[in-house]
Amino acid sequence: MSWPRAALLSLSDKSGAVEFARALSERNTRILASGGTAGHLERAGVPVTTVEAWTGFPELLGGRVKTLHPHVHGPILARRDEPDDLRALAERGVEPIDLVAVTLYPFEERAGSLDEPGAIEEIDIGGVALLRAAAKNFTDVIVVHHPARYAEVLAALREGGPTRAQRRGWALETFARTARYDAAIAADLARRAAKGEEALPAIHVEVLERVRGLRYGENPHQPAALYARAGARGALHPQREGKELSYNNLLDLHAATSMCSALDEPACVIVKHNEPCGAASAPSLAEAYQTALKGDEQSAFGGVVAFNRPLDPLTARALATQFVECVAAPEFAPEAEELLEQKKNLRLIRIAGEDLAAPVPWAVRLVGPWGLLQREETEPAPPWRCVTRRTPEQAESEALRFAWTVVTWARSNAVAIARGSGLIGLGSGQTSRVDAVDVALLKARRAGHDVRGAGLASDGFFPFADNIVHAAEAGVTAVVQPGGSVRDPEVIAACDERGIAMMFTDRRVFRH
Repeated sequence: MSWPRAALLSLSDKSGAVEFARALSERNTRILASGGTAGHLERAGVPVTTVEAWTGFPELLGGRVKTLHPHVHGPILARRDEPDDLRALAERGVEPIDLVAVTLYPFEERAGSLDEPGAIEEIDIGGVALLRAAAKNFTDVIVVHHPARYAEVLAALREGGPTRAQRRGWALETFARTARYDAAIAADLARRAAKGEEALPAIHVEVLERVRGLRYGENPHQPAALYARAGARGALHPQREGKELSYNNLLDLHAATSMCSALDEPACVIVKHNEPCGAASAPSLAEAYQTALKGDEQSAFGGVVAFNRPLDPLTARALATQFVECVAAPEFAPEAEELLEQKKNLRLIRIAGEDLAAPVPWAVRLVGPWGLLQREETEPAPPWRCVTRRTPEQAESEALRFAWTVVTWARSNAVAIARGSGLIGLGSGQTSRVDAVDVALLKARRAGHDVRGAGLASDGFFPFADNIVHAAEAGVTAVVQPGGSVRDPEVIAACDERGIAMMFTDRRVFRH
């Protein structure tokens, strides 16, 4: 079969339907359509046979039952190389349906704004059944689940008929579509069944769709690919891609862009091995970049650099003198792009913080046979409170706020030291909090920073006063930490003895 004898269309999204149906009809394909789709095609002058006329059975239950009929599913599922299957169709006076095009009720788009009865009415039954039947019999039936495939299908038909590989590909896409649809329904019903917004659902379903291949995984011997959650903005927008992106590039890209978008002023974040090694905000991107780079220029070599504003030529000129793997920004000025073109393997990625937002409030981590699920915090954080005799001065408060933003994106145990709105030292991924303080101080000194008068942020409470002693000896004068240790009084006393101002956030921000 090179051209469909009969095609069944049941479309919620009718974009491109008239042109597609007309192209089929012009080659003598019988067009079958359910109620709304049939009316749409008839008004456009496309010859159409309604499903009711085809089956001899009217719609039932207010339209809940339209295509669930043996004279619909039999012609789809009949194996063309099985004489008994074709004989069964002939005995009932129906011919094979060689193409099925279905777009499902828009449950994903509409359910969230509806009450439960309304959401349930958006669950498509017949459409899913049609798609699954056609996809199962892909050897003999073309299945189309989205208008974006119309042109490709028509082109294949005009060239003598689609190949088996094309049919299998469309079937695979279709099963992925129905899986995504069922996952959305399961997730919505689980959300409604949960007791309150904070409750964890009894069932959490994720569907991941491949976006692109990657150069390799964490190591060159590991194959890898990028997948996106169904419904998320998973596509990347390389403005210029020198070498193909790798697994590690994307981890660093996500970390740098996410943190940078959390800063309100023009900002730059430099990430190396999934850790911020430079971060700053300033009146201009160029100033932010220079300050971020000075934070730890040694570690910044070969890092990923992210900006929260369109990249301008002045900043690009400074970037062009450094070795970086990737540059991420919401947009790139044409002149900035030209300046960076001399960097042969540099990747320019057009991406902003909102592009990385998860479509659901749950963060999921798969660990061997386990799935760990937690809710991303959406409520405002508790107000900070001063627990020492001395309160932070304005410059110290600015440094503490910036250091706290950085430390929330670093790997625990983490300690960040800032001056103004620039990172000057970071100790992260340490097994001891005093080690985190010492590493942050070591990096600050190595980069030539004066720590006197700087602000220090810790992602978890200080279990002992030794952390404060080490920071005070280096000249740190203000500290922010969650608090909550049984030794909080000792830590506070150590600060008061040394004239250090300390704030409690009453919220821990670990990232394991």
